[in-house]
Amino acid sequence: MVDAASDQIKLVLIVEDEPDNREIIRTVVEELLGLRAVLTSDGETAISLATALRPAVILMDLMMPVLDGFQAMARLRQNDLTAQIPIIVITALGRSTDRQHALDAGATDYISKPFDLDVLAQMISRYAGVISGT
Repeated sequence: MVDAASDQIKLVLIVEDEPDNREIIRTVVEELLGLRAVLTSDGETAISLATALRPAVILMDLMMPVLDGFQAMARLRQNDLTAQIPIIVITALGRSTDRQHALDAGATDYISKPFDLDVLAQMISRYAGVISGT
């Protein structure tokens, strides 16, 4: 989806350490929504990419090597350049207490694996400011 303000395709940062999940999420972002995806497998790199690229949305796994999603979200929320970027947590942690912990840590929204592709696409669209049906 083209951002009218900048005439550039909106960017979504995908932070997921499992290659198959990363590819499925990339497909949703690029092929279903027409957005641009940048992928990484750890929270440390995600912080650098988010600071440099300022994506429209960050899709964040919680259980990752180097720096987990909770730690990465905390650092993103403390940085003025990334504090307002919506973060959608995508995780295998599915208990209500896990969801609340993620929201308390800085997540904007939360979806459990396995996830419905249409639900994920709608969630990304909402936070990226993509108009439904385009």
